[in-house]
Amino acid sequence: MRMKKVYIALLIIIFVFFLVMFCLFGIDNIRQEQYSSILIVGDDTVWTYKNKKWLNIRHSTSLHKYNWKEFVVYENNEKKGTYKLWHDDKWYVFDKDNNAVQLDGDLLAYDANFKLKVKKFNISDVNDLTYVRTVLEEKGFSTSSRFTVLNKIDLDYDGDNVEEEFYVMSNVFPIDFYPDYLFSIVFMVKDNEIYYIYDDVAKNTGYNGCKPYFNSFLDTNNDGTYEFILSCGRFSDASRVDMLYQFDKEKDAFKILISNQ
Repeated sequence: MRMKKVYIALLIIIFVFFLVMFCLFGIDNIRQEQYSSILIVGDDTVWTYKNKKWLNIRHSTSLHKYNWKEFVVYENNEKKGTYKLWHDDKWYVFDKDNNAVQLDGDLLAYDANFKLKVKKFNISDVNDLTYVRTVLEEKGFSTSSRFTVLNKIDLDYDGDNVEEEFYVMSNVFPIDFYPDYLFSIVFMVKDNEIYYIYDDVAKNTGYNGCKPYFNSFLDTNNDGTYEFILSCGRFSDASRVDMLYQFDKEKDAFKILISNQ
């Protein structure tokens, strides 16, 4: 009889353990699989998220199925409202009465079955060059290198109520100087530690290079953590590079979830 009670107690403990594990991880996993979204970034990128997977939409017939569909639209990281989109050589924007809406800035549009959160941010000049010089030295460049882009964003990215610093530095597409090598480097500073995001160094051929900038910070899958879109402009009319990044806690580094390349 005593052994029977012990077995029953063990079974109850095991049942409670698995019930707690399911409540902690299983329910959230099921919810994550139900979330879906469509992200439109500029005129070159359409990504879909479904069943916890990202997919590039490239074929024109696939793009046309989104014509006249309503999206929440942002321009230069500023919410403009809900509009209809129509794709031809680019994305065209229309209001509810099908009147054309002129948008000249960076387009971000989404449709999701959850409330997709987008963080506001401001770009500022870099006055303290400490981390910039450290990165230049690590990459083998002179600390007196000239830039075509040098700015940063102060933003609480991970929700710990402390702002991280996101730096963008580049010397591509120079006008009044001609460096032997071109660099475009993006990194984050947290607790005095540098985390590299984008790092492109190449010999200057006159027409190469890619100038990066932060497009948006957003929670793309409703898991409470933020990702960000880093875009990169190339020479002349070459299509823009768009990359969706996430911080990988296990590897303690940033990784690309999906790119339009």
